[in-house]
Amino acid sequence: MSVTFIINEETFTVISAYAPHVGLGEAEKKSFWELLDEVVRGCPADHRLIIGGDLNGHIGAEVEGYRGAHGGFGYGVRNEEGRSILEFAIAHDLVVANSFFKKRDAQLATFHSGGHSTQIDFFLLRRGDLRNCKDCKVLPTWTCSSQHRLLVMELGTQGRVNRRAREVQQPRILWKNLNGEKAETFRANVVERMGAEMENVAFIDADQMWNNLASTIRGVAKESLGVAVGTSRAQNGCRESWWLNDEVQTKVALKQVRFRELTSFRGGTLVDRTSIENSYKEAKREAKIAVTRAKDKAYEDLYKRLDSKEGANYIYRIAKARERRRRDLVNIKYIKDEAG
Repeated sequence: MSVTFIINEETFTVISAYAPHVGLGEAEKKSFWELLDEVVRGCPADHRLIIGGDLNGHIGAEVEGYRGAHGGFGYGVRNEEGRSILEFAIAHDLVVANSFFKKRDAQLATFHSGGHSTQIDFFLLRRGDLRNCKDCKVLPTWTCSSQHRLLVMELGTQGRVNRRAREVQQPRILWKNLNGEKAETFRANVVERMGAEMENVAFIDADQMWNNLASTIRGVAKESLGVAVGTSRAQNGCRESWWLNDEVQTKVALKQVRFRELTSFRGGTLVDRTSIENSYKEAKREAKIAVTRAKDKAYEDLYKRLDSKEGANYIYRIAKARERRRRDLVNIKYIKDEAG
Protein backbone atom coordinates (compact mmCIF):
# COMPACT_ATOMS: atom_id res chain seq x y z
CA MET A 1 0.00 0.00 0.00
CA SER A 2 1.31 3.42 -0.94
CA VAL A 3 0.07 6.73 0.47
CA THR A 4 1.19 10.21 -0.63
CA PHE A 5 0.59 13.33 1.45
CA ILE A 6 2.05 16.81 2.01
CA ILE A 7 3.49 18.28 5.23
CA ASN A 8 4.99 21.77 5.35
CA GLU A 9 5.06 21.94 1.55
CA GLU A 10 7.05 18.68 1.39
CA THR A 11 5.61 15.63 -0.36
CA PHE A 12 5.92 12.29 1.44
CA THR A 13 5.31 8.85 -0.05
CA VAL A 14 4.84 6.14 2.57
CA ILE A 15 4.85 2.51 1.45
CA SER A 16 3.58 -0.25 3.74
CA ALA A 17 5.01 -3.64 2.78
CA TYR A 18 4.53 -7.19 4.06
CA ALA A 19 7.15 -9.61 2.74
CA PRO A 20 6.55 -13.38 2.41
CA HIS A 21 7.74 -15.33 5.42
CA VAL A 22 10.75 -17.63 5.38
CA GLY A 23 8.78 -20.82 4.72
CA LEU A 24 7.38 -19.71 1.36
CA GLY A 25 8.98 -20.48 -1.99
CA GLU A 26 11.62 -18.45 -3.80
CA ALA A 27 9.19 -17.54 -6.60
CA GLU A 28 6.86 -15.75 -4.17
CA LYS A 29 9.74 -13.90 -2.52
CA LYS A 30 11.17 -12.82 -5.86
CA SER A 31 7.73 -11.63 -7.00
CA PHE A 32 7.39 -9.50 -3.84
CA TRP A 33 10.73 -7.74 -4.30
CA GLU A 34 10.02 -7.14 -8.00
CA LEU A 35 6.67 -5.54 -7.18
CA LEU A 36 8.21 -3.41 -4.42
CA ASP A 37 10.99 -2.39 -6.80
CA GLU A 38 8.38 -1.24 -9.32
CA VAL A 39 6.54 0.81 -6.69
CA VAL A 40 9.75 2.48 -5.45
CA ARG A 41 10.89 3.31 -8.99
CA GLY A 42 7.54 5.00 -9.55
CA CYS A 43 8.13 7.36 -6.63
CA PRO A 44 9.38 10.78 -7.87
CA ALA A 45 12.89 11.73 -6.80
CA ASP A 46 11.68 14.90 -5.05
CA HIS A 47 9.35 12.95 -2.72
CA ARG A 48 10.44 11.96 0.79
CA LEU A 49 10.24 8.16 0.61
CA ILE A 50 9.46 5.99 3.66
CA ILE A 51 9.12 2.20 3.46
CA GLY A 52 7.84 0.51 6.59
CA GLY A 53 6.54 -2.92 7.40
CA ASP A 54 7.16 -6.57 8.19
CA LEU A 55 9.93 -7.55 5.77
CA ASN A 56 10.44 -11.00 7.36
CA GLY A 57 14.22 -10.94 7.31
CA HIS A 58 17.09 -10.66 9.79
CA ILE A 59 19.68 -8.03 8.82
CA GLY A 60 21.89 -8.98 11.75
CA ALA A 61 23.92 -6.92 14.17
CA GLU A 62 27.02 -6.49 11.99
CA VAL A 63 27.55 -4.45 8.83
CA GLU A 64 29.59 -7.12 6.97
CA GLY A 65 29.80 -5.59 3.50
CA TYR A 66 26.62 -3.51 3.58
CA ARG A 67 28.08 -0.26 4.84
CA GLY A 68 25.88 2.65 3.95
CA ALA A 69 22.62 0.70 4.08
CA HIS A 70 23.35 -0.89 7.50
CA GLY A 71 24.26 1.43 10.36
CA GLY A 72 25.91 -1.22 12.54
CA PHE A 73 23.28 -1.39 15.31
CA GLY A 74 21.13 -4.31 14.23
CA TYR A 75 19.90 -7.33 16.15
CA GLY A 76 20.58 -11.07 15.88
CA VAL A 77 22.20 -12.97 13.02
CA ARG A 78 21.67 -12.18 9.34
CA ASN A 79 19.85 -14.67 7.11
CA GLU A 80 19.25 -14.84 3.36
CA GLU A 81 16.06 -12.76 3.59
CA GLY A 82 18.00 -10.10 5.50
CA ARG A 83 20.54 -9.96 2.67
CA SER A 84 17.69 -9.38 0.25
CA ILE A 85 16.55 -6.40 2.35
CA LEU A 86 20.03 -4.87 2.41
CA GLU A 87 20.67 -5.50 -1.29
CA PHE A 88 17.33 -3.86 -2.12
CA ALA A 89 18.30 -0.87 0.03
CA ILE A 90 21.68 -0.52 -1.70
CA ALA A 91 20.09 -0.81 -5.15
CA HIS A 92 17.78 2.14 -4.41
CA ASP A 93 20.23 4.14 -2.28
CA LEU A 94 18.18 3.54 0.87
CA VAL A 95 19.16 3.01 4.50
CA VAL A 96 17.62 0.81 7.19
CA ALA A 97 16.77 3.43 9.81
CA ASN A 98 16.53 0.87 12.68
CA SER A 99 20.23 0.07 12.36
CA PHE A 100 21.49 3.65 12.74
CA PHE A 101 20.47 4.16 16.37
CA LYS A 102 22.17 2.37 19.25
CA LYS A 103 19.47 0.90 21.47
CA ARG A 104 19.14 -1.85 24.04
CA ASP A 105 17.86 -5.19 22.79
CA ALA A 106 14.32 -4.54 24.04
CA GLN A 107 14.12 -1.52 21.73
CA LEU A 108 15.51 -3.42 18.73
CA ALA A 109 13.56 -6.70 18.72
CA THR A 110 10.21 -6.26 16.98
CA PHE A 111 8.82 -9.82 17.12
CA HIS A 112 8.45 -12.14 20.13
CA SER A 113 7.24 -15.71 19.90
CA GLY A 114 7.86 -18.82 22.00
CA GLY A 115 10.48 -17.15 24.13
CA HIS A 116 12.49 -16.01 21.07
CA SER A 117 12.97 -12.43 19.94
CA THR A 118 13.85 -11.29 16.42
CA GLN A 119 13.95 -8.11 14.35
CA ILE A 120 11.81 -8.38 11.22
CA ASP A 121 10.06 -4.95 11.06
CA PHE A 122 12.00 -2.10 9.48
CA PHE A 123 11.87 1.49 8.26
CA LEU A 124 13.75 2.29 5.05
CA LEU A 125 14.57 5.87 3.99
CA ARG A 126 16.53 7.54 1.24
CA ARG A 127 20.12 8.07 2.30
CA GLY A 128 19.79 11.86 2.09
CA ASP A 129 16.79 11.85 4.48
CA LEU A 130 18.67 10.06 7.25
CA ARG A 131 19.92 13.37 8.66
CA ASN A 132 16.29 14.32 9.37
CA CYS A 133 15.61 11.06 11.20
CA LYS A 134 15.88 11.88 14.90
CA ASP A 135 15.06 8.48 16.40
CA CYS A 136 13.87 4.98 15.51
CA LYS A 137 13.07 2.39 18.16
CA VAL A 138 10.66 -0.25 19.42
CA LEU A 139 8.24 0.54 22.24
CA PRO A 140 8.44 -2.67 24.32
CA THR A 141 5.19 -2.07 26.22
CA TRP A 142 3.13 -1.33 23.10
CA THR A 143 1.96 -4.19 20.89
CA CYS A 144 0.43 -4.14 17.41
CA SER A 145 -0.61 -7.78 17.80
CA SER A 146 0.12 -10.59 20.20
CA GLN A 147 3.64 -10.98 18.79
CA HIS A 148 4.68 -7.70 17.15
CA ARG A 149 5.93 -4.71 19.09
CA LEU A 150 5.28 -1.18 17.87
CA LEU A 151 8.17 0.29 15.85
CA VAL A 152 8.19 4.11 15.74
CA MET A 153 10.34 6.64 13.93
CA GLU A 154 10.70 10.37 14.55
CA LEU A 155 11.31 12.16 11.26
CA GLY A 156 11.76 15.93 11.01
CA THR A 157 10.56 18.09 8.13
CA GLN A 158 12.59 20.86 6.59
CA GLY A 159 9.88 22.71 4.74
CA ARG A 160 10.51 24.43 1.48
CA VAL A 161 13.28 27.01 1.71
CA ASN A 162 12.48 30.24 -0.07
CA ARG A 163 15.52 31.35 -1.98
CA ARG A 164 15.79 34.48 -4.01
CA ALA A 165 16.01 33.76 -7.69
CA ARG A 166 19.60 34.23 -8.69
CA GLU A 167 20.37 36.46 -11.57
CA VAL A 168 21.32 34.39 -14.59
CA GLN A 169 24.93 35.04 -15.46
CA GLN A 170 25.30 35.87 -19.14
CA PRO A 171 28.16 34.28 -21.08
CA ARG A 172 31.22 36.49 -20.88
CA ILE A 173 32.88 37.42 -24.18
CA LEU A 174 36.61 36.71 -24.25
CA TRP A 175 37.77 40.12 -25.49
CA LYS A 176 41.31 39.16 -24.56
CA ASN A 177 41.38 37.07 -27.76
CA LEU A 178 40.90 40.22 -29.88
CA ASN A 179 44.32 40.18 -31.48
CA GLY A 180 46.09 38.81 -34.49
CA GLU A 181 44.06 36.78 -36.96
CA LYS A 182 40.95 36.78 -34.77
CA ALA A 183 40.94 40.58 -34.70
CA GLU A 184 40.98 40.69 -38.51
CA THR A 185 38.18 38.11 -38.69
CA PHE A 186 36.14 40.06 -36.14
CA ARG A 187 36.56 43.34 -38.07
CA ALA A 188 35.63 41.75 -41.42
CA ASN A 189 32.50 40.07 -40.01
CA VAL A 190 31.31 43.28 -38.34
CA VAL A 191 31.75 45.27 -41.57
CA GLU A 192 29.93 42.60 -43.57
CA ARG A 193 26.94 42.40 -41.22
CA MET A 194 26.69 46.13 -40.73
CA GLY A 195 26.61 46.55 -44.51
CA ALA A 196 23.41 44.54 -44.59
CA GLU A 197 21.97 46.56 -41.69
CA MET A 198 22.72 49.90 -43.38
CA GLU A 199 20.39 49.05 -46.27
CA ASN A 200 17.42 49.72 -43.97
CA VAL A 201 18.92 52.71 -42.14
CA ALA A 202 16.38 55.12 -43.64
CA PHE A 203 13.49 53.27 -42.01
CA ILE A 204 14.75 53.08 -38.39
CA ASP A 205 15.37 55.66 -35.70
CA ALA A 206 18.62 56.34 -33.82
CA ASP A 207 17.80 54.14 -30.82
CA GLN A 208 17.00 51.13 -32.96
CA MET A 209 20.13 51.74 -35.04
CA TRP A 210 22.24 51.78 -31.88
CA ASN A 211 20.64 48.57 -30.58
CA ASN A 212 21.20 46.82 -33.90
CA LEU A 213 24.85 47.93 -33.93
CA ALA A 214 25.45 46.73 -30.37
CA SER A 215 23.69 43.40 -31.01
CA THR A 216 25.69 42.83 -34.16
CA ILE A 217 29.03 43.51 -32.45
CA ARG A 218 28.19 41.22 -29.52
CA GLY A 219 27.03 38.44 -31.84
CA VAL A 220 30.14 38.60 -33.99
CA ALA A 221 32.37 38.74 -30.88
CA LYS A 222 30.79 35.60 -29.43
CA GLU A 223 31.32 33.72 -32.68
CA SER A 224 34.84 34.99 -33.35
CA LEU A 225 36.34 35.28 -29.86
CA GLY A 226 34.40 32.73 -27.81
CA VAL A 227 32.63 33.05 -24.47
CA ALA A 228 33.14 31.88 -20.90
CA VAL A 229 30.59 31.42 -18.14
CA GLY A 230 33.01 32.60 -15.45
CA THR A 231 32.59 30.87 -12.09
CA SER A 232 29.17 29.33 -12.79
CA ARG A 233 28.95 25.74 -11.59
CA ALA A 234 26.11 24.87 -13.97
CA GLN A 235 28.13 25.13 -17.12
CA ASN A 236 28.26 22.51 -19.86
CA GLY A 237 31.44 23.53 -21.62
CA CYS A 238 34.95 24.35 -20.51
CA ARG A 239 35.08 27.05 -17.88
CA GLU A 240 37.37 29.98 -18.43
CA SER A 241 39.81 30.17 -15.54
CA TRP A 242 43.35 31.36 -15.10
CA TRP A 243 44.60 27.97 -13.89
CA LEU A 244 42.41 25.43 -15.72
CA ASN A 245 44.15 23.50 -18.49
CA ASP A 246 43.19 20.68 -20.82
CA GLU A 247 44.36 17.96 -18.42
CA VAL A 248 42.24 19.31 -15.55
CA GLN A 249 39.16 19.64 -17.74
CA THR A 250 39.59 16.06 -18.99
CA LYS A 251 40.00 14.64 -15.48
CA VAL A 252 37.06 16.63 -14.07
CA ALA A 253 34.84 15.57 -16.99
CA LEU A 254 35.75 11.92 -16.36
CA LYS A 255 34.96 12.30 -12.66
CA GLN A 256 31.54 13.76 -13.50
CA VAL A 257 30.82 10.84 -15.84
CA ARG A 258 31.75 8.33 -13.12
CA PHE A 259 29.59 10.20 -10.59
CA ARG A 260 26.58 10.08 -12.92
CA GLU A 261 27.14 6.35 -13.42
CA LEU A 262 27.19 5.86 -9.66
CA THR A 263 24.07 7.89 -8.92
CA SER A 264 22.09 6.32 -11.78
CA PHE A 265 23.06 2.76 -10.85
CA ARG A 266 19.98 0.71 -10.09
CA GLY A 267 19.85 -2.99 -9.53
CA GLY A 268 22.79 -5.26 -10.23
CA THR A 269 24.97 -7.05 -7.76
CA LEU A 270 27.03 -5.70 -4.90
CA VAL A 271 30.18 -6.46 -6.89
CA ASP A 272 28.98 -4.23 -9.76
CA ARG A 273 28.21 -1.35 -7.40
CA THR A 274 31.55 -1.74 -5.65
CA SER A 275 33.31 -1.60 -9.03
CA ILE A 276 31.46 1.59 -9.99
CA GLU A 277 32.23 3.17 -6.60
CA ASN A 278 35.93 2.34 -6.97
CA SER A 279 35.98 3.82 -10.48
CA TYR A 280 34.43 7.04 -9.18
CA LYS A 281 36.86 7.25 -6.26
CA GLU A 282 39.83 6.73 -8.60
CA ALA A 283 38.57 9.39 -11.03
CA LYS A 284 37.94 11.78 -8.13
CA ARG A 285 41.46 11.21 -6.79
CA GLU A 286 43.05 11.82 -10.20
CA ALA A 287 40.98 14.98 -10.68
CA LYS A 288 42.14 16.35 -7.32
CA ILE A 289 45.76 15.63 -8.21
CA ALA A 290 45.39 17.33 -11.60
CA VAL A 291 43.76 20.40 -10.03
CA THR A 292 46.50 20.66 -7.39
CA ARG A 293 49.26 20.43 -9.99
CA ALA A 294 47.58 23.00 -12.24
CA LYS A 295 47.12 25.46 -9.36
CA ASP A 296 50.71 25.01 -8.18
CA LYS A 297 52.01 25.64 -11.70
CA ALA A 298 49.73 28.67 -12.17
CA TYR A 299 50.76 30.22 -8.84
CA GLU A 300 54.42 29.61 -9.61
CA ASP A 301 54.06 31.45 -12.93
CA LEU A 302 52.08 34.20 -11.20
CA TYR A 303 54.77 34.80 -8.58
CA LYS A 304 57.46 34.95 -11.25
CA ARG A 305 55.41 37.52 -13.16
CA LEU A 306 54.84 39.63 -10.03
CA ASP A 307 58.55 39.70 -9.30
CA SER A 308 59.21 41.34 -12.65
CA LYS A 309 59.09 45.06 -13.33
CA GLU A 310 55.96 44.69 -15.44
CA GLY A 311 54.19 42.88 -12.58
CA ALA A 312 53.57 46.05 -10.56
CA ASN A 313 50.45 46.98 -12.57
CA TYR A 314 49.20 43.43 -12.26
CA ILE A 315 49.39 43.65 -8.47
CA TYR A 316 47.11 46.68 -8.51
CA ARG A 317 44.64 44.83 -10.74
CA ILE A 318 44.52 41.91 -8.29
CA ALA A 319 43.98 44.26 -5.34
CA LYS A 320 41.12 46.05 -7.09
CA ALA A 321 39.46 42.76 -8.05
CA ARG A 322 39.62 41.48 -4.47
CA GLU A 323 38.22 44.76 -3.15
CA ARG A 324 35.27 44.52 -5.54
CA ARG A 325 34.54 40.95 -4.49
CA ARG A 326 34.38 41.99 -0.83
CA ARG A 327 31.60 44.47 -1.49
CA ASP A 328 28.46 42.94 -0.03
CA LEU A 329 25.98 45.06 -1.95
CA VAL A 330 24.14 42.21 -3.63
CA ASN A 331 22.69 40.76 -0.42
CA ILE A 332 21.33 44.02 1.07
CA LYS A 333 17.52 43.88 1.12
CA TYR A 334 16.76 47.11 2.99
CA ILE A 335 18.42 49.94 4.88
CA LYS A 336 17.07 51.40 8.11
CA ASP A 337 16.92 55.14 8.59
CA GLU A 338 17.08 57.04 11.90
CA ALA A 339 13.50 56.03 12.71
CA GLY A 340 14.28 52.36 12.26
